[in-house]
Amino acid sequence: MRIGFIGAGSMVAAIARGAVAAGMNASDFLFTDAHGVHAPALAEELGGEVARSNGSLAHRADLLVLGVKPHAQRAVIERIAHIVRERPDMCVVSLAAGRTLDAILADFGAAVPLIRVMPNVNAQIGQSMSGICAVNASEEQIQAVERLMNAVGRSVRIQEKDFPVFSALAGCSPAWVFQIIDALARAGVKHGLPKDTAVAIAAQALSGSANLVADARSRGVVPAQLIDQVTSPGGTTIAGLLAAEAHGLSTSLVAAVDAAVERDAELS
Repeated sequence: MRIGFIGAGSMVAAIARGAVAAGMNASDFLFTDAHGVHAPALAEELGGEVARSNGSLAHRADLLVLGVKPHAQRAVIERIAHIVRERPDMCVVSLAAGRTLDAILADFGAAVPLIRVMPNVNAQIGQSMSGICAVNASEEQIQAVERLMNAVGRSVRIQEKDFPVFSALAGCSPAWVFQIIDALARAGVKHGLPKDTAVAIAAQALSGSANLVADARSRGVVPAQLIDQVTSPGGTTIAGLLAAEAHGLSTSLVAAVDAAVERDAELS
């Protein structure tokens, strides 16, 4: 399967590198970018090919990944829409945040196979959580996109109406987690640790905890049960947890999700 990437920024680079690392054949990858700089460099690095133009790429790709910024996507589509309409077996994949399936289909002027994907920043280390929804696409095409995105983390199929909350939980939350790590590290500094050491400790603790939650979920164990496992009666963990709750830990995180969902509605 030929996969064509229009745009070669950091997210496309992360996806392409992850796919190659997962065993996909880089010689099946085609790249273009607006300035002719990043695509040639990425193609040379991975062993892919630079297409002569977006139109040439659209003629040859089986999966066409639109990796350009949301504000630039419509102009890119306008120049290749006639080619895509003539290739009903090709599937278009959009990485553009905030652009709905209906809006993208309107740009193409036809009911083309289309899959909307929302990865997150952790794709650059192979730990993305990606949301996927599709229209007019076959199961085979959806599975091909899942394989591509699972090469840089995990993916989940969702309905498009759930993209705002998915964006909050997966797209926005890394920034909130970074803030939590930094806050924990500052607390470590308060009690005598060097900042870099405190960051390393907090980051590994959160990373390990997230992996434990994922592993426990496969066994039907929920986070609340894990909390019970590490809170001894009268111990330090329950003292800290109750203090954090008294200062709004859970309510502040719910409020963050609410604010992100509300802002998404304002921007749509």
